[in-house]
Amino acid sequence: MKNILINILTFAIVAAIIVILFLSLGTEEGAKYVHKGNIEHKVIFVKPKEYQCSECNMDIEEMKYAVQLVTKEGNTYFFDEIGCLVLWLKNNKVNIEKIFTKTVDTDRWIDARIAYYSRIASTPMGYGLTALEEKKEKLITYEDMKLFMLQGKHLHDPFIKKKLLGK
Repeated sequence: MKNILINILTFAIVAAIIVILFLSLGTEEGAKYVHKGNIEHKVIFVKPKEYQCSECNMDIEEMKYAVQLVTKEGNTYFFDEIGCLVLWLKNNKVNIEKIFTKTVDTDRWIDARIAYYSRIASTPMGYGLTALEEKKEKLITYEDMKLFMLQGKHLHDPFIKKKLLGK
């Protein structure tokens, strides 16, 4: 009987420690994926680590790759890079009003659908896709970028990586 009580007490202590650890990892507000009330459908200026990516749940730290999707209802979803947005849209149906992306060449927020994309950048999730405002050789359109992303033709594929980077 004494052995059973010791085992139960040990289990309870371990469970309590695990719960305390998980609670300490969160913030007071919890994870932030969506900003509501953006009825003007504009870019929401945020600080690094203020929001998490709606697809991969990572903190958005590198603002130069950040993407924002604004719905007609005024909800703004945040992404740490454009590849995450493409994957999220594959599984989530929303009424898109605007998609903004930060550009690495001009450091401006522009419409993601008119940006040009590099496939060889060192991005937070490693897909290699990053937006540029000015058209240059070897850059692709938004539609081509989406197609490559959905087909898995990005830097996670070792054959694509070797083809694009020679590595």
